[in-house]
Amino acid sequence: MAKPIRFLFSFLVLASLALPGWTQERPAPLRIGFLSIPPFAQRDSEGEETGFLVELAQHLAAELGTSITLVPVTSSRDFVQAQVEGRTDLIAGIAQLPALRDSNLFSAPISSESLRPMVRSDAVQDLSTATLNGMRVGIVPPAVGSEQKAFLARNTTVHFTTPEAAVMALLSGAVDAILIPEPVAFHITKSARVDGRVRFLNPPLRRFDRVVALHQSRADLMPDITRALDRMRQDQRLDALLLKHFLDIPLPAPEVLRVGVYPSPPYQVITADGRVSGFAVDVLRSLARRTGLQLEFQTISEEAWLRGPQSDTYDILPAAQVTEARQAQMDFAHPILAADQSVFTQLDLAGRITHPEDLTQRRVGVRADNATAQAMGAALDWQVIQMGTVPALLTALQTGEVDAVVDHPDKLLVTAENLQMRDALTEVLPALLTYERAPALRFGLGEVRDKLDLALPQYLVSAEYAELRRTYFEPPIFWNAARLSLLGYAIGGGVLTLLGVLGMNQLRTRRRIAADKARRAAEIAEIRDELEVVLNAATSGIVAFDRAGQIIRINHRARHMLGGTSAETPFLWPQAISFLDTATLSPLIASADPLQRARSGHVLSGETHLLRRSASSDDHRYVRVRSAVPDNEQHGVALVLVLDDVTGEERNRQVVDRKNRLDALGELTGGIAHDINNLLASLLYAVDLAGTAATPDDRSRFLGIATTTINRGRQLTTRLLAFAKRQPGFAMTKPVEEVLTEFLDLIRPVLETRIEIQAQETDPGLLVYCDPAQLETALMNLVLNSRDAIMSSGEGTCITLKARPVPTPQGHPDAKPGQIDQKLDAPDTAASHPYVELSVTDDGPGMNDATLARCTDPFFTTKDGNSGTGLGLSMVYGFARHSSGDLRVYSRPGRGTTVQLTLPRGSDLSLPKAAAADAPLETGAGETILLAEDEPDLRRMTQDMLVTLGYRVLPVGSAQQALELVQDSTHIDLLLTDVVMPGSIGGFELANRVRQIHPTMPVIYTSGYTAFTPDEMGPVTAPLLHKPVHPSDLAAALASALRD
Repeated sequence: MAKPIRFLFSFLVLASLALPGWTQERPAPLRIGFLSIPPFAQRDSEGEETGFLVELAQHLAAELGTSITLVPVTSSRDFVQAQVEGRTDLIAGIAQLPALRDSNLFSAPISSESLRPMVRSDAVQDLSTATLNGMRVGIVPPAVGSEQKAFLARNTTVHFTTPEAAVMALLSGAVDAILIPEPVAFHITKSARVDGRVRFLNPPLRRFDRVVALHQSRADLMPDITRALDRMRQDQRLDALLLKHFLDIPLPAPEVLRVGVYPSPPYQVITADGRVSGFAVDVLRSLARRTGLQLEFQTISEEAWLRGPQSDTYDILPAAQVTEARQAQMDFAHPILAADQSVFTQLDLAGRITHPEDLTQRRVGVRADNATAQAMGAALDWQVIQMGTVPALLTALQTGEVDAVVDHPDKLLVTAENLQMRDALTEVLPALLTYERAPALRFGLGEVRDKLDLALPQYLVSAEYAELRRTYFEPPIFWNAARLSLLGYAIGGGVLTLLGVLGMNQLRTRRRIAADKARRAAEIAEIRDELEVVLNAATSGIVAFDRAGQIIRINHRARHMLGGTSAETPFLWPQAISFLDTATLSPLIASADPLQRARSGHVLSGETHLLRRSASSDDHRYVRVRSAVPDNEQHGVALVLVLDDVTGEERNRQVVDRKNRLDALGELTGGIAHDINNLLASLLYAVDLAGTAATPDDRSRFLGIATTTINRGRQLTTRLLAFAKRQPGFAMTKPVEEVLTEFLDLIRPVLETRIEIQAQETDPGLLVYCDPAQLETALMNLVLNSRDAIMSSGEGTCITLKARPVPTPQGHPDAKPGQIDQKLDAPDTAASHPYVELSVTDDGPGMNDATLARCTDPFFTTKDGNSGTGLGLSMVYGFARHSSGDLRVYSRPGRGTTVQLTLPRGSDLSLPKAAAADAPLETGAGETILLAEDEPDLRRMTQDMLVTLGYRVLPVGSAQQALELVQDSTHIDLLLTDVVMPGSIGGFELANRVRQIHPTMPVIYTSGYTAFTPDEMGPVTAPLLHKPVHPSDLAAALASALRD
């Protein structure tokens, strides 16, 4: 028995020695410093950390069997210092900086990099690194470049804390050159599309290697890291990372640009003898002639086409579909063609396929080079079948190999006409998607891209471009001018034969008339074509209506913005397309709808609205709407509507506005906290006194004080939440008196006691038309500016708000520049005074002329660096201009300051209807209420209130308990739920799950935060009551929900 045991023991010892991995522990996670410096480290659009340093560290950690932990750092200096001190373990791809040498180990080189100064393209052409002397050079210590002491000594050094600041200084002329890591400089300029305005100087100041730096405390990992890097080189993962993040800077433009052509009719066509043509090829040739570019066309393989332009293959593709994935692979000039893609089916399937979702799990044919349609097919779970040509798509559809095909309608219909298959097809409208084709360049050709972008706007409205579009995308016309002429000659010959000499004079007359008609027809056709080209090249959507309200002319851009409409005119404005209320996402009422207002004679001068492009779609776009009524009544055009898609601009503006409101909210919190503490003290005293009151009357009086205090607190928190949450950007009519009253309640707690704020009495009928949220923020900025000026100088004690009607955005024509306390009468007539002037006047120190001249400039501030951004007054000015108003500032030293904000006057037609009076208290008839509230005391009090109102109550403390009651088939008439509750299920999700079991059950939400939108509520949109809920409000809501 002893021998087998000894043998087993020996075997285990040998196995453990032979396989040490069995007994080794997994390495601790690698701590990686994170500082957003693209392309080494940054966050993507979804907030995920990425970049060369981050991704290489992730690869190495995976190879070592561990993970990474990102350690945020605040600056380049802190990034290096953290590695020196051992707060971080590894930097995956850094130069061997002197500061790191004593505390770190370095791997073998993973890439080689040069260090060259970057200058603007307009710098002296023969300027070189050697001749760059006596100039201003920006650096970012301690990053690469800051150690070049000899080079920096012969120039003036300017220090920056971030590479972005250094690049901005170079572009603005604040410095003559910058010396920062080349990949960083290239990435910043490329991302901003200004890489064509800069260049690197030669020769390099030095070349250096990037390595992996490992802190000595983790030195045991270096052998494993070396082996991991070797594996990444062998399987080319390392090369892919270097290429992805541009650590190898692309070559500059050659004298002759290589254009890769892959057969993709009608854009790129290669004939049997090797000649290249096609719409995109011919457009690029025309642009080259206009810009002086030299081109050399070469045929490329499908693999090279899919990989995109590269320095070692070719420089440009004549045109490619612009997709997000391709924008990461190549650089794009402005589009040369914006086109729809539509779904086509056979007639027998037309009724069953009306929307992209109807193609789920169906066989859909797309061309192999149609990346946009393939991406959509993958997202919507189509069975995508790739084919090489449009005829192949049509044949597959005809034979039943596919259920539908997706392609450019013009291209597909022209091919169908040629194949005599047009009658068997039907197009599913609206268009599935819109894509753009643009010249695609390899990175590093920013100057070439800029030349193309400069030439394209003029070229796209030329007759040459229009002729190319007709040639490649419109079906051939059988009775063209040549054939009509031949027909005329044939007829003329027959007449001569039959009539002889007598017909000669008539023939001559007819020829002259025909020539005149042909000439006039040609002139009309040319004018029509030029007009069509101009309309379709416009970046704005243009829609013309006749007097019956029908659309009689619409350009490509408008058709795209409206989600794809009929190509045949006239037609009525589609009912599915509507302008929405941003709060409820329901269609605007007629008095607020810009289309209805324009039809009724209002001239729209640039209002921003939310447009829904389809009744069943969540595809919402922000559009700026303008209108014009033609003077000439002899033609059929009664109204022209101009639409500009400003979705990106509007969302960016909302982000900035939100930031400004949050800054102002920070100013409010201190004063609001003081008011809330006072209210709580009053409530506490009132409740205590009610408990010890000697008589019922005293008890009733104290309880009344408590109720009043609660309502005041509720109004205060409601106003604060509304200020923080209110969605900006959409105009409405509101009484000025109401605006000022609400604003004073909001601002008073913020102001010091020595400052008095007052509003002069305002006509109750004076209305203003603007975005109330932005107006409140603007007034907040103006009052806080006055407060800061008074407090910092010690001069002044009063801020005054005024409002009055004025005739123009510039105020009264009688007003004099610099006049502060104006006493001008303004008759209250909306026709003669269509604007409202709101002014904020203080008796503070005032401003001198130099400060007054710059006070609305962005980033200009007289406050110290920790007190202001210099954006407040400039944003107020931007709000005024955006709202078709104006801003004027009057000030004198020692006389105070007046800021006059002028905005359009509102009308009664668009004034929101007043809320109905509170309904009388209604009681229940024994209905069962499921009450979900996690706060025990509030749940108990609410239960008692509901019982008093005549209801049976099932109280629960969580959404999970509520679901269990519903699933147990307990009879319930209504769900009353808090929105925010502990656990994974909140009130909105609870309502959704309850409705899945009982689809018609009424729901009422309660919350201390009532600024939720219908989108945030999800599938179950229901009334939302603000805590604390008054019994009468609760009773009315319950009765209404149960009754409906």
